[in-house]
Amino acid sequence: MSAKPDPPFTSESEIIELVQLFESSELPGERWTHRAHLAVATTYLQRYPLHEATERARVHIQRFNESRGKRTGYHETITVLFMRLVARELTMRNCDIAAFVNSLTGRFTVDELLAYYSRERLWSDAARARFVEPDIRELDF
Repeated sequence: MSAKPDPPFTSESEIIELVQLFESSELPGERWTHRAHLAVATTYLQRYPLHEATERARVHIQRFNESRGKRTGYHETITVLFMRLVARELTMRNCDIAAFVNSLTGRFTVDELLAYYSRERLWSDAARARFVEPDIRELDF
């Protein structure tokens, strides 16, 4: 299986369009990439406090997945963690939003979370359904 194309964003308007297509469930599945997830997180966190931004991400990711017939694709723990990570980075942002999202894409990966979680815990049904605390080391974000 080949990876989805995930070209860097070149402008804020690309991100705005992506978020609109995502929220309306019109975004083509191949465009729902790791970078797209981070763009949505960044956009929501610019507009709303962390709790509300996370709730919006949760609702829209689940809605988008369901529009594609995926009932099990959502992962609560990963969503919460990435929202926290992006929120932390936004306080230190000093570049345009497209460059910001592009910079996060290579640094924030699911594999990075394995410094805090065992594979078994991170990929458990419990972690998918609700936020679970790490079992390797405490979160520092």
